[in-house]
Amino acid sequence: MAWDRSQDAAQYEAARLLEQLHERWWVLWGPASRRFFAFHLGPHQVTPLRAVTPQLLDAAIRATERELRSLRSLRSL
Repeated sequence: MAWDRSQDAAQYEAARLLEQLHERWWVLWGPASRRFFAFHLGPHQVTPLRAVTPQLLDAAIRATERELRSLRSLRSL
């Protein structure tokens, strides 16, 4: 049986919700890789993030945002 986009409806919806939650990130579901991806849209150069679940990607985005905030704080000293 061939793959159909509707089989991954929950993953596409999870990616959409994560993107709404994290406005500085472009979030995608990769059906071939079975992974979620997040690309930072802000001024900093950030390596794209990837995770097998939306929860893990959310945690990675939050951790990266914390790191970026620390860098901004250090630069303002």
